[in-house]
Amino acid sequence: MAHFLTRWFSRLYASPTAKRRNPQPRRRLRTESLETRQLLAANLFHNDLMPEDVNNDGIVSAVDALTVVNEMNRQRDNGGVNGSVNQRGMMPDVNNDGRHTAIDALMVINRLNRGRGSHHNPSDSPQDPQVEDPSTDPTEEVRSIDGTGNNLENPEFGAANIPLLRVADADYADGISEPAGADRPSAREISNTLSAADPEGNTNDRDLTDFVYLWGQFIDHDIDLSLTQEGDDAESFNIAVPTGDPLFDPFSTGEAVIPLTRSNVADGTGTSVDNPAEQVNSITAWIDGSQVYGSDQATTDLLREFSGGRLRISDDGLLPTDSDGNIQAGDIRAAENLGLTSMQTLFLREHNRLADQIASENPDWSDEDIFQAARAMVIAEIQSITYNEFLPALLGKDAIADYEGYDSSVNPSIVNEFSTAAFRFGHTTLSDAVDFVGNDGTEEREAVSLADAFFNPSLLEETGIDSILKAGASSLSQEVDLEVVDSLRNFLFGPPGAGGLDLVSLNIQRGRDHGLADFNSTRTAYGLHAYESFEEITSDTELQAKLQSLYGDVNNIDLWVGLLAEDHAEGSSLGETASTIIADQFERIRDGDRFYYENTLSGRDLREVENTTLADVIERNTGVDSLQDNVFFFSPSISGTVLSQSAVVQSTRGTRNDKGAPRNGGRANDNVARTVPVNGVTIELLDDEGNVVDTTVTDRSGNYKFDSFDHSGAYQIRIAASNGLESVGLNTVETLISDGDVNLSGINFMVIA
Repeated sequence: MAHFLTRWFSRLYASPTAKRRNPQPRRRLRTESLETRQLLAANLFHNDLMPEDVNNDGIVSAVDALTVVNEMNRQRDNGGVNGSVNQRGMMPDVNNDGRHTAIDALMVINRLNRGRGSHHNPSDSPQDPQVEDPSTDPTEEVRSIDGTGNNLENPEFGAANIPLLRVADADYADGISEPAGADRPSAREISNTLSAADPEGNTNDRDLTDFVYLWGQFIDHDIDLSLTQEGDDAESFNIAVPTGDPLFDPFSTGEAVIPLTRSNVADGTGTSVDNPAEQVNSITAWIDGSQVYGSDQATTDLLREFSGGRLRISDDGLLPTDSDGNIQAGDIRAAENLGLTSMQTLFLREHNRLADQIASENPDWSDEDIFQAARAMVIAEIQSITYNEFLPALLGKDAIADYEGYDSSVNPSIVNEFSTAAFRFGHTTLSDAVDFVGNDGTEEREAVSLADAFFNPSLLEETGIDSILKAGASSLSQEVDLEVVDSLRNFLFGPPGAGGLDLVSLNIQRGRDHGLADFNSTRTAYGLHAYESFEEITSDTELQAKLQSLYGDVNNIDLWVGLLAEDHAEGSSLGETASTIIADQFERIRDGDRFYYENTLSGRDLREVENTTLADVIERNTGVDSLQDNVFFFSPSISGTVLSQSAVVQSTRGTRNDKGAPRNGGRANDNVARTVPVNGVTIELLDDEGNVVDTTVTDRSGNYKFDSFDHSGAYQIRIAASNGLESVGLNTVETLISDGDVNLSGINFMVIA
């Protein structure tokens, strides 16, 4: 109980000297219903002047709240039950009800919040409380489900169902609403030219794992969703397929299209060039766990058990389903692929784990109290993982500015350039198969193609989520570039002609539907200089030529294409422009959030959240127990030394004892074995099927190292036969890479030179 009071209720404000851009009274998360302000100030308690002054020193401080907590613990240690009746009028009994409960501590904290930063003056009359401005009334509250009310001056900031923002001016063909790009090639032609993936794959050069897209998609579904038009008035914006496209127009009809329906437009927009069409974000912009809890009250209520603060969950620990077997979650896209469904399930379990723990330690709390406390903790964890693990992994450790406190002037709402282009980078990082990996790092079952993993959540009833999440931490993602695997580029949601789509074409066409400005115009809108040539965008000469042939003009490139064609910024897996757009969006989501965890937590609570990694959340809620500390990186290594053992003739001349006899017992010389490092020996790394996947050569000290692993599993290291060396002992060593932190050293070989 004491721990959870500290975690959820003792949210003491930061020191007055703490750096804040716009200091404001903080609103704390409410998990207990408190009495009215008049009751808190009334002269009803044992301390007539100030009942919250538990230690009667004339000041309401953290010490008073801790005194209540310590008294509760003392009762429990003495065999009493928390909340049992004791002598009325005891100092920790703030509300004078004869019990020492969470309410007493809450009342102290509420008084602290009201008088933040000031000491109580005993001469002030409690019967004449100061009237406070309602706009800064720090009444305890919870984060709304639909995102409204976070910003007190602008309650709609970040709320669901509001227009997307823009940084660059809209580029509609007519300046109002007609799609852009009429003078550019077909999106499918661009896809065929730029995005066909290398069948061998091209893994990330910064050792990022599949969690870069697993978490990226999970968090994307927390902050943005643009729905398409429905009904008879829905406007089509189909993608023309080049005649003879081998997959989408195999019979060269010249009439094939990839279907696309235009996005919903906000009411009242799209009426003139001064009021162009603006699309709508249907969910909250906040990182608030809306993919878990929903962005409207009806969804939240549907997902709750309304008992013990828990969310509904299936008997086998998976997402709940409706009567037709469709899974139910906070976001409508939860069944899109196995990895995403696994992430949704993981945080459903985390909520219920926290709810059970809170309920166990606080048996007098209501369902609502427990639910909101667990929800707040889950949100804090999601925020911390995003800012402390995901974004530094993706963009580099210094890409996001340091947090300086809540700023009510910041509009956190999602911008079109982010949701419709920049944050779609993840589509290039997926591999063409979904693996299932056990705790030892080896495959538990045969992989399934990515195409077969779409909208197939029932497969989790066979596999569970453990092996999918373990696999996500045990494989390198594909590189962030323009290449996209066939399952997404040719077989998205089915084969061509039978529902199959091209995600690359859809990304490009959606940008045109939304009237996104071209790549260079977007750069200048974000304060970056415009590129003057294709050579400035990319150092890849083949890509330069392809861009030139498609667009002709460096000022007419589709935004999504330009973002992924750009050379990566130093320390980042994205180019300068995409890094800038993504950093800007996440900084605004954070800085404009009054409930952001760093703005509401401090001390032990803050450290506990920030010390909770995604690996911790996975291992708490699954049977996985062999993850690297940071699941966003996979960087194991194997190293060793090759030594030569040779017989060396050692002369005994001049090595006699004090009697003049040879020290070796009369022999004139002796063969003494010694080892020396061998330079230039080729060492091979083999996978579990015996294929050579990497080679290296020993240095002058005889040392070698393998540190470029695409995935976990069983490996062999051997001396290449081409060296012509005779081994002493084993020529081949079997090893196991079980996680991304494995660093096997001392895998040595002895040869005869």
